[in-house]
Amino acid sequence: MRTSRHIPVYAQAVFDALHFTSPRFEALSGLTREEWQKAIDFCHRTQLAIPFALGCRDYLPSWVVDHFDRDVLNNAERWRRTKLAYQQARTAFEAAGLEFVTLKGFTHAPSFVADPRLRAQYDLDLLFPPDQVRAALDIARGLGYEPFGGEDRQPVDHLPTLIRKTGWEWRGDYFDPELPLALELHFRLWDAGTEGFALPCVEDFWQRRQRRTFEDVDFLSLAAIDLPGYASAHALRHLLRGDSRPSHIYEIAYFLEHNSDDAFWRLWRESHDAPLRRVEAICFAIARQWFGCRLPAMAQEEIERLPRPVSAWLARHAHTPLVNLFHPTKDELWLHLSLLDPASSRLRISRRRLLPLQLPGPVDAVHLPDHAIGWRVRLRAAGRYWLFLFSRTWRHARALLPSLWSGAMWACRRQ
Repeated sequence: MRTSRHIPVYAQAVFDALHFTSPRFEALSGLTREEWQKAIDFCHRTQLAIPFALGCRDYLPSWVVDHFDRDVLNNAERWRRTKLAYQQARTAFEAAGLEFVTLKGFTHAPSFVADPRLRAQYDLDLLFPPDQVRAALDIARGLGYEPFGGEDRQPVDHLPTLIRKTGWEWRGDYFDPELPLALELHFRLWDAGTEGFALPCVEDFWQRRQRRTFEDVDFLSLAAIDLPGYASAHALRHLLRGDSRPSHIYEIAYFLEHNSDDAFWRLWRESHDAPLRRVEAICFAIARQWFGCRLPAMAQEEIERLPRPVSAWLARHAHTPLVNLFHPTKDELWLHLSLLDPASSRLRISRRRLLPLQLPGPVDAVHLPDHAIGWRVRLRAAGRYWLFLFSRTWRHARALLPSLWSGAMWACRRQ
């Protein structure tokens, strides 16, 4: 069943096939070659390519199977290189006496994904105590990492993203083994000032950190009980900013589908306070709607405890982040306003989402060293930047009036 007229047939077919409890593959057989090309690009952009390829292999045309097989092979090589990059960074930080927790990425295996080779990873996210993150930046510079887009960009949860200027350039391959990993040095797990509501419980995550080993990689991770908390906070933050990533929700759905241990969920309820459980429940509800995963009883109970405005938003707008991939909309703003702490400014949040003023960072030639950037490259980079800036401005402009109308309707329904 179509969830929205704004979601193309090929994208709906991908989501139908990824349904956990009752996958539907019928629509795949009706896709034209052009629609298959769009479906492949959609899977790449949403980072759903590998789970889709593995779960639907018997229903794909042979040339599509061949395409995804190359992705899987290349991603295995990317995992090998990820391990090397991580070991190098870990050795350097530990030699300086710095302790850090590895976030997201390969730490999500096996709870959120069976194997790191089966998920796309484009950066290393490392959490340091706030008083050590600048020292970590100096060490990262010594390893050849440089700030992406300059150091003056406003930090939120981490310092400006770091990259190595290896000379690599984008060639349309999302699983290119040569694509360098970025490095993000985090100094907190949640920015209450920016988001407008606090999650006090995440401050306890550092104390509960655990040492883990996966294959030949030894690392400090968030405790197993805290992984769904941070995964949900991270997913919701992207949703509220209008750039939700379906792969985040899919991994949460995978976690729910494969984790029904009552003892785990009792400890989860004891360890996470009400604000964090509210965030998790929102993501659990969206995961259920998008991917049809099973819900443990305690997760279902938390969904049923959600405030009425939040439940109303989920019932009406849960597919907004998917629609937003194809049709500009900002209906996630009404969810955000429903979550704000009493002292937070609804006007500030609304202005930031409806009329964003921060310019994007560079979009081209970011991995080229300065000596390799001649006038032709600069001209190309400038052209692509202004084209991207125009497209983003036009997108925000197109969404403004419909968003204001949607907000008026939302306010009336709340009354």
